Order: sequence, then C-alpha cells, then structure tokens
Amino acid sequence: MSQCLNPQCNYQNPDRMLSFCSHCGSKLKIGDRYRAIGILGQGGFGKAFMGIDEALPSQPNCVIKQFCPTDLNSAAKAAELFQQEAVRLDDLGKHPQIPTLFAHLEHDGRQYLIQEFIDGQDLLKELQGQGTFSEAKIRMLLSDLLPILQFIHDRQVIHRDIKPENIIRRRLASASGAATTGSHVLVDFGAAKFVTAGMETGTRIGSAVYIAPEQARGKAIFASDIYSLGVTCIHLLTNVSPFDLMDMDGTWIWRNFLGNTNLNPQLGRVLDRMIASSPSQRYPTAQAVLHDLQSFQSLSAPSHPSYAPQFGRSSHQKAIAKTQIVPIAPSPQPPPIAIAPRLSQFSFEMALVSVNHGIGKFINHPLQIKTISKNRLTYIESLGNFQGMAIGLEMVFIPAGKFAIGSPSDEADRSEEESPRHIVNLAPFFMSRFAITQRQWKALMDNNPAMFIGNMDRPVEMVSWEDAQSFCQKLAERTGRPYRLPSESEWEYACRAGTVTAFGFGETIAANLANYNGASPYKHAPQGISNVATTEVGSYPANAFGLHDMHGNVWEWCMDIWHDDYDLLPKDGKAWMTGGDRSCRVVRGGSWRDPAHYCRSAKRYKNVTNQGDRYTGFRIAVTLAIP
Repeated sequence: MSQCLNPQCNYQNPDRMLSFCSHCGSKLKIGDRYRAIGILGQGGFGKAFMGIDEALPSQPNCVIKQFCPTDLNSAAKAAELFQQEAVRLDDLGKHPQIPTLFAHLEHDGRQYLIQEFIDGQDLLKELQGQGTFSEAKIRMLLSDLLPILQFIHDRQVIHRDIKPENIIRRRLASASGAATTGSHVLVDFGAAKFVTAGMETGTRIGSAVYIAPEQARGKAIFASDIYSLGVTCIHLLTNVSPFDLMDMDGTWIWRNFLGNTNLNPQLGRVLDRMIASSPSQRYPTAQAVLHDLQSFQSLSAPSHPSYAPQFGRSSHQKAIAKTQIVPIAPSPQPPPIAIAPRLSQFSFEMALVSVNHGIGKFINHPLQIKTISKNRLTYIESLGNFQGMAIGLEMVFIPAGKFAIGSPSDEADRSEEESPRHIVNLAPFFMSRFAITQRQWKALMDNNPAMFIGNMDRPVEMVSWEDAQSFCQKLAERTGRPYRLPSESEWEYACRAGTVTAFGFGETIAANLANYNGASPYKHAPQGISNVATTEVGSYPANAFGLHDMHGNVWEWCMDIWHDDYDLLPKDGKAWMTGGDRSCRVVRGGSWRDPAHYCRSAKRYKNVTNQGDRYTGFRIAVTLAIP
C-alpha cells in the first residue's frame, strides 16, 4: 500500500511501487525517500503516518508527521509548536528513550517530520487492555522515566505533556522470535519548551487532567514534569481519571481507589511528594525522586526477591532484572588472582595521519596517511561454538604506563567535561582487540539483540551497561578469569596508545580510518558522507596497541559512574564508583552516526545504565598475572 499525503485525497493506493497517487496525482514519496503506508492517527496539527525509508536496503519503518492544522485561527501557534518539536527532537534524540529525528522536510507546500518508529504500545492502551498497574510496574516506569526527565531538564527543556498516551513501552523481538517488552520511551515533544534564565514559559499547554497547577497558569517549571509523571502513576495504579482522585477541597484521595493493589507505604510517600500542589513541597529534580526511590528499594530488597516483572524476558535479562533500579556492580578492578593463558605475538598495521599545512588551494591531498607494521602480545579466550564454529575472543596485552587524561585547553571542540587534566598511573591489563561482536555475544548469551543484523562480525549494539555486565559475569564464571568493563582511564589510555593528539592516529581522522559521520569532519580532514550503520569490526587500521575501532563504529561502555568532570577521578586507573549520577555510566569513542569530533580520544558521554541503543556496544578488559 502507498498512502496519499494530500489531505483532500487520502487515497490508499494498493500498488506500493507507484510514484504518484492514482487518484489525485500527488507525489507519494517525501524527499524521494520516505513513503507513507498508512495513517497512525490524527490531531489538531495534522496527521501521523506509518512510513518506510526506501533509501535503506532494509526499508525500516518510520513515523511521518504532517503539519496541516484544522483550526486556522491557531495555525500560527501550531506551526510554532511543530517547528519546536523538530528542534527539540534534534537536540534530544541522542537519548535511547527519546525518538530520533531523521529529517524535517517540506513536501507539496506542507511541513513534515520524519522520526524513529517506536514499536510498542502506549501506557493508556496497556491500562485499557490489562487493567491497573502493579507496584512493580510503577517502579519500573519511574526507574525508566526519571533518568529521561533529568536528561531533558539538564538540557533546559520541559516536556509539558507527560501522560500515559505519550509513554510507549517498547516491544522487542527475542532470540526465539517471540515479542517481549523493553524500556519505556517518552514521545511527543510538540509541547516541549526550552527555558532560558528569567524567561516566562508561556501559555498553558498540556493535557488538563495531568498538568501541574503552575503550568495551568502558564508558568511551567521543571517540577511540573515531575507532577505530571506522578499523576500518570496514580492513574495507572487506580484506572480512575485523575479528576476523580481529588476531593472538592483539592486534596488527593487516590489511595481510596487502590482496590486490592498492595502498595509499599514508602512508594506512596514518593508519589505524594511528586504530586504536591505547591512546587515548594514537590521534588525539585527527577534525580531527587530517583534517589528516594533507590533508597527505600535497597532497604526493602531482602524481603522482596524481585520487584521487576519478567514479561517473557530472556534468561540473561531475568538475571539482571533485580538491578534495574539499583545496579550492583562487581569490583571495578579485581585483584590479579588469575593467570593469563599462554601469550603469542600477532602482527598488525597501524596508521599515522599527518597534515600538510601548506597553502590550501595548492594542496590536493591535505592529509598524509602512512602505515607501520607492529607486533603485540595476545591470547585467545574460547566462547564456545556457534553454527558449528569455535568462537574466540582476542585479548591484547596493554602495558603499564602513565598519561594525562582529558583534553588540552586548545584542542578543538573540547568540553569542560574533559578536564581538569591530571596524570593517571595504570597497571598492565588486557583489552579485547575489537568491540564484542554479534557472533561472540550469540555464542555466549544465546541471543542477538543487535539492530544491524546480516553480518555477525559487526559489533553487538542495543545492549545496556547491565547487559554488558551480564556478559562479563558469564564469561568470568566460565573461565575463572575476572572479565569486566574497562575503567574510563583504561579506555582513554588504550585509545591514545601513547599519543597526545586528538586521535590515536594523529591530530585528525579520515573516512578510511574510522566509521563516523564523514559529513562532519574534524579540522583539516576532507568532507565525506554520512554513514547509516555499523561496519564489521577490524575494517579499519589499528592503533599502536593493536586495538581496532577505538574511534567511531559504536560508543563503548565503561565501568565508571558518570561525573561531570575529572576533579576526583582515581589516579591509579581504577573505575570511579562513588558519587556522581548513578543512573548513568560513561561511554567513549563515538559512533557511526556521530561527527568526527565526538570520536576524539578525550571525548566522553553518558548513557542511562539500564538502556541500550543502536549506537552503543562494548569491549572488555581483565587484569591477569603474567606467567
């Protein structure tokens, strides 16, 4: 089928291959790429269509939002909100639980947003189909949504329309092909507002049944989103309209409607504070709510074996379900009690980039790239068999040393999160030569969560920090060697491999050295093309330590809790496991879709701990005694 986008036509053409509507003659593809195949819904701003992206071989689904307001009197405001949603999604789409914006286009005189399709069901439909939510489901919802709120609030954005319809529980496909449920995704940023100092947040926007009193007066604040999330929770717990959960004096009486739902009193107090009418009595930040939620969760955990419902998860997901709210990490640097297997040498080609700084217009090739043959020590760890093949994991010896972590003040595109610089001393360790591949993951974990399937030697992605921990734990149990994620210091030390430049190859990179968004080059590098997927590991040259793809392809999880700077970072190379934002962990290296400057050796970013995305994978490390 091919859906006509003309509002006066809306004919559904049975032939999907048509270029023009057979009923009205309108062009059927937007930007010669995106084709609508059906209507998802309609509102005051226009329509939302299910679409496909015909420019990609897999022709994945997408959502096409058409701006075509029905109320001409409010068309100007609607246009502002539509444009605003494009800006917000572009700013916030890095988060794995916020839909990615693919394009903002004009077609036949109308505006369109093309965004990621979230396969799942919104919570209002789930409530209608399955009835009231259990305490476990509410806890899971809060542990998923609060880090998203903190993420957008940190970027000075207020969502302003949090309600069950705008929260989708992602549907996933398990290794057996059965549908399972995943994380919650926050959608519809059409009402979101960017806040600047001293700025009034504008007119009343949002669904009346969920909005905070101050937002009803046109003065939304960050705590207004916390109020709306709290009201959403009591609606889901009771299946009663929030209008009926308050008495004539404006006092919440939601506990009267709990029925047989057994609710922990401490969770009830958290919800009460979230929905306090006065902002001064409400939680000021999402992180503060999460802190209280985690505190009583950890205290009550011994008498509650499992709070998180399983929803048909795979075995490794069940194993980590108890840690989704309060992750319990193994020691970041286990003592070297295990002995390394017998080491052997391997040869590889490393690359070095130099820049020709002559007069630009007389230079045909501003970058000069040379390769050097080197040798390093390695061992192969067995992961078992997959499709009749023995699968191994190559671990490279990284020598002891010291380096200055972070970026110098004159490095282009650096951020304050990469400072202050100081010397870190590291003991020797081993690191996997490549990011963990889909084949390696499948051999050990017996499933494949990756989005970019078709080549099992691509890195595994769509794995959370907790999933990576589960992989390390299972490998450690099988081998007796304490495999783990690298610390942030170990990762940067291994990436730099003795260099002090922005990249392990030199002061820039080029499209034949790493998988990144070549349309956004760094410094003297020529402009390339935008990539659309991961590549097979080892497709690009190694650095001086023999490690491949430390720049680009996928972000890589580190052990460390996220901190906004290096002020108290351990100087012995161990992971930083105290303080900071415990809901997030460090990722390093950049990905296939990121501009070149995101792939610098010093660049650091944070991802929420219990969620994976198509941009993030991992490699592992281990500290072993050398025989």
